Amino acid sequence: MKGARTLVVNADDIGLHPAVRRAVEECAAHGSLTSASLLANGPDRDALRPYPGVSLGAHLNILRGEPLSPAREIPSLVDGRGLFLGSWARLAARAATGAIDRDEVRLEWTRQVRALLDRGLALSHLDGEKHTHCLPGLFAVACEVAEAHGIRFVRLSDERFGGPARGMASVRRATLRALCAVARKSPGVRATDAVWGIAAQGASLSAEACMQALADAPPGVIEVVCHPGRERAGDPELPASFGRMRVRALWEPELRSLLSEPWRELAAAAGWRLAGFDEIA
Repeated sequence: MKGARTLVVNADDIGLHPAVRRAVEECAAHGSLTSASLLANGPDRDALRPYPGVSLGAHLNILRGEPLSPAREIPSLVDGRGLFLGSWARLAARAATGAIDRDEVRLEWTRQVRALLDRGLALSHLDGEKHTHCLPGLFAVACEVAEAHGIRFVRLSDERFGGPARGMASVRRATLRALCAVARKSPGVRATDAVWGIAAQGASLSAEACMQALADAPPGVIEVVCHPGRERAGDPELPASFGRMRVRALWEPELRSLLSEPWRELAAAAGWRLAGFDEIA
């Protein structure tokens, strides 16, 4: 709809751990979550399924864990053990120096998308683990994979709204903004207009903070990126092959925000409609 202000609240990392799946189930039932992204190579991938009222996408991953492709077919993306590098900095350095073969990226991402589609999961969007699909030259590849599979949206990880960030949050936001400024888009695929939730994470991710940040945003589609999780005693550890992951510290505070704060009411009062990607014309 022309002039619409649409907010997509998307949980990343379903397929990583049972805690993430539980949180998505709770938030979907609560109505505060409208979208989620699935890890095709995640340890909990066998439990992937649809959730009522939640659009699904592929969380493209060339950063952590074991690839779906044989290591010999994607040598520029793996280490000596045949695993993804597990380090954003190392992957970014390879991308910046042209040491990543984009055909290999396309091959692996295509296999991840097809693995999800083969499970009968309808996909409406693509994004990348730690926003790595925005690394030099890779946004165009993500758009190609999306277009080849009839997927309509790709996340543009450009956090343009909100107050100044500090420390590493400021570095993350600035780095991604610079990468997004030169990302080559595809006319056949729509990119989100912006995101929110890169600098404001964990206890800082709140409905009120989001609405304040987007108060002057023009009409468009803005994606709230979040990482809720609900741990229980006896849950497995995150696998060592996925490397050091700070996301676990975000699970509980972001789940509390999504369950206890009036996201829909505050969004509506500010002129935003909460929706999934599959609802956007």
